[in-house]
Amino acid sequence: MMEQKIVETPQFVAEKKKRRKRRQRIQLGIFLAVVALVTLVLLFMFTNISYVSKVTVNDTVLNSKDKILKKANVTKSDRIYSIDPGEIASNIEYLDGIKSVTVKRHFPNKVDIHVDEYQLVGVVPDGSAFHPVLENGQILNRVDFSTPGNAPIINNFSKKELNQLVKVLSETKSAIANQISEINFVPNEQASARIQIFMKDGIEVIGDLRTISDKLNYYPSMVKNIKRDQNGNIIKPGMIDLEVGAVFIPYESKKAEARRLELESEMKAKDSKEKKEVEQAVQDLQKQLKDVKQTKTTE
Repeated sequence: MMEQKIVETPQFVAEKKKRRKRRQRIQLGIFLAVVALVTLVLLFMFTNISYVSKVTVNDTVLNSKDKILKKANVTKSDRIYSIDPGEIASNIEYLDGIKSVTVKRHFPNKVDIHVDEYQLVGVVPDGSAFHPVLENGQILNRVDFSTPGNAPIINNFSKKELNQLVKVLSETKSAIANQISEINFVPNEQASARIQIFMKDGIEVIGDLRTISDKLNYYPSMVKNIKRDQNGNIIKPGMIDLEVGAVFIPYESKKAEARRLELESEMKAKDSKEKKEVEQAVQDLQKQLKDVKQTKTTE
């Protein structure tokens, strides 16, 4: 067979040269782009631009920003690409009251820390300080507030009753829960789960811990007909008794006075009982220590 011979016309040769030049330009462009990229990466890695310049933390209640930053341990001598967001988040999660932590790196040199804390539902007094009570029922004894702030003061609740109260507050509308200034546990023989709530508008609410969550959300309807002055302040403060329905009793009435004396008497009796129990526990401990000391002396 005769071999077929390709005839390269001037037009074919010109097109071939164009394709070759185009391919060379593309190859050169890719090479230059790679060189530029590598140069930028090296400049970023080995110049001051990769050092952390700023660490931001969202507003928190239970932990100060300084405490969070100290636990994060990110300094301006750290390079942004060398820090481990997971490790930083794990370190911060050891702080009290932390629900979750998210750490993000933002090019070229910023770090953002977002801390989600358990919600503060109240505080318990301890001398001149206040310990936070969280939505999960935990009391942070290692965290002290100098003032209760907007959180209600919670008095005389045992662990079991405190968990019930936390559930009540979590089921209460935030606008109403924010109006509570103080909550006392004041049971007696006839009402083993009675609580006393002081509202910021001057109203006192008496109810049963086991049933009050079904009633507290109706508080605005209960007080809407109580007379107020031009500034919105209640003219005649009093109490709403939810143990017998939803009855408003002005403080100036004899019924309110008798109810208040009863509650105050029961609170004093409970405080006195708890004080005696503490004193007895101290005496028992002192006796045990004395017995141990005498035993060692005898030996």
